[in-house]
Amino acid sequence: MKSILLATGMTLVLGLLITALFKSTSTHRARNATILYFLSALALAMLWNKTPPDLGFLPSGLMAEPLWLDAGAAQFFFAAAFFGGILQLYNLAERGLSLRILIDLHEADEPVLNVDWILRGYSAGRGIDWMYRKRLAGMLYSGFVVCDQELLVLTAKGRRIAAAFKRLRRLAKLETSPR
Repeated sequence: MKSILLATGMTLVLGLLITALFKSTSTHRARNATILYFLSALALAMLWNKTPPDLGFLPSGLMAEPLWLDAGAAQFFFAAAFFGGILQLYNLAERGLSLRILIDLHEADEPVLNVDWILRGYSAGRGIDWMYRKRLAGMLYSGFVVCDQELLVLTAKGRRIAAAFKRLRRLAKLETSPR
């Protein structure tokens, strides 16, 4: 039970930290959130070591044995909450093209919008061109692609990542074409 309580508390703290991070910056959010996660996981391990096995109030029936298993469970629950919850929520809310279009439509003054409006008004008026440039800048920064004159060329790192995610998409049956 100690592992569940500490992991839950640290997840709430991490959620607040990530919210503050996202309000203060608009670049490298996923990377910075992951760095915050690892720092928080370290803080969780230190907190787990500094607190008594019963947290000062748990009945003996709710204490896990052996203690190393409880410590591992705390890290597991925390990782599951971050990678399976917080990070996925960020991906849906921040990076999902369809969801962002739905939000733009919801926030619009006009009841029905055409494709030209969506192309110009995407992401609170920044436009599809902005989104495209942002994604390209991220791939360039990460070393997945390079610009060769006017051509976008995959690097070895980019090829490895693309191949791995293509296999993952096929495995998850998200890939629709046989290519």
